[in-house]
Amino acid sequence: MNLQTRDATCGAVRAMQHGRIGFSLQQINAVADPGEVLYSKCLARFVEPDGTVRTRGEFATFPGASQVALAFGLDLLDLAFEWLACHPSDVLGCDLSDEIMANERSCMVLHDLLSRHSTLATRMVLEVAQPLKTPFAADLLGSARAIGYRVAMDRFGTGNALSTIPVDLVKIDACFAQHRLGNAAPILRDLVALASFAASIVVVEGIETYDQLETARCAGATHVQGFLLSEPTLPPVYSRSARAFKRRYRPASLPPQCSWHR
Repeated sequence: MNLQTRDATCGAVRAMQHGRIGFSLQQINAVADPGEVLYSKCLARFVEPDGTVRTRGEFATFPGASQVALAFGLDLLDLAFEWLACHPSDVLGCDLSDEIMANERSCMVLHDLLSRHSTLATRMVLEVAQPLKTPFAADLLGSARAIGYRVAMDRFGTGNALSTIPVDLVKIDACFAQHRLGNAAPILRDLVALASFAASIVVVEGIETYDQLETARCAGATHVQGFLLSEPTLPPVYSRSARAFKRRYRPASLPPQCSWHR
């Protein structure tokens, strides 16, 4: 058991109870005109009582964290809808985690959340990183697209095949832009060409240098995401206060030594 990760998981539980969760934003920029923003990706943050800022990845690998990750993902999505309601010109992207898509109950909770905010659907991109393994997950995404949400396949090229469910965007994993063994250009070009069969918008993630940006452009990508053009802050740019925070979903079980009460 990783003590540091366990502590981070417990910290995420406390942060959800007391409204100390939020997100920072990273833009997805057009290759032809980097000043043109397609949307901004929500990067999850939670804040410890002492002010320490942690990322979602700091607890996601803990064996007992799946239920916490499920609640965290749903709460973050709800928070993103709050942002959209207050920023009428913005478009946001949010991850749909494996935990959310894993079972029928969580898919039903998500469907209710998406339906409740259907007026904001055209300004939300739902990012899915793994192949759809259950029929209810596929049905959920189909229903979401019918309402008006856009769906993005994230981290393409890392083992997840193109889905049989129509998607609006394909995002190629950062490891291919940052490939340092040999020439990354042919690999990236082949991946972009393959992704183009599924969607007209192809985003290359992990762009940190101008050489990588040029490689993505030559490969045929339409958009890029990375620190070169948009470096997100570690502190959240938006979070919900404890008074305004309302839990939408409570995990059925928590990791050892964690409590919803301080």
